[in-house]
Amino acid sequence: MFRKFLIVAVVILLFSSGALADIGQVEGFSIGALNLVGRCGPVGSAQGGNIVIIGHSQQIQKPYLSTTARQEEKGILVQHGTAKGVGGVSGVAQRAKVQGLQGQYTGPFGSTVQGQRLNVNLGQVALKAGGVGSTQGVQGFVGGQSQTITTPRMTSTESQFVGVVQYSAVSGGKGSTGIVVNTVNVEMGQGQIVTGGPAFPHYSK
Repeated sequence: MFRKFLIVAVVILLFSSGALADIGQVEGFSIGALNLVGRCGPVGSAQGGNIVIIGHSQQIQKPYLSTTARQEEKGILVQHGTAKGVGGVSGVAQRAKVQGLQGQYTGPFGSTVQGQRLNVNLGQVALKAGGVGSTQGVQGFVGGQSQTITTPRMTSTESQFVGVVQYSAVSGGKGSTGIVVNTVNVEMGQGQIVTGGPAFPHYSK
C-alpha cells in the first residue's frame, strides 16, 4: 500500500512540474524468524533463540541546489525459549515478521514527498502437557525509522519508533497441563507531501 502511495505521489509531482526528479531514494527491510523449542519423554531440557540486528542509512546531497535527503532504519529482534522437565511434553513456538519501508523524493521548486511504514507481527505459544516441568519464552522487537529533506524553502522531518515484547511461562506438577498464547500486531505509517512553486514577493501598486 505504501509503495503505491509513494509511486502515485511522485508521478503527480513529476507531471505537475514538467521536469525530472532532483532526488529520489527508497530503502526497506524484511525479517522473518521462527524459533521452535521442545522436549518430551525422560529427564531433559532444550533451549534455542534468534537474534537479528538491522541498520542502514543513505544520503543524497546536491550542494549547488542546497538540497539534502537522508533516511535511516535501525532495529533488533530477539527470540529465546526454554523447556525442561521429566516425562510429558513441553515446548515453545515463536514466530516473528517485521517489515519496514521508506522513501523520499524532491522535485523542482522545493516539491517533496516522503513516507514510511513499519509493521511488527509477533506470535508465541508455550505448552506443558503431562509430566513434571516448565517452559518459558520471550521475544521482542525494538526499532525505528527517520528521514529528513532539507531544501532552500523548508525542512521536512519524519520519525517513528516501536518497542514490543512478549513473555510466557508454564510450569506444573505431574500430569498437569498448561498453555499460553500471545499475539501482537503493530502497523505504523506516515507520509508528507509538499507542492507548489517558488514564492515571489508581492508589490502593491
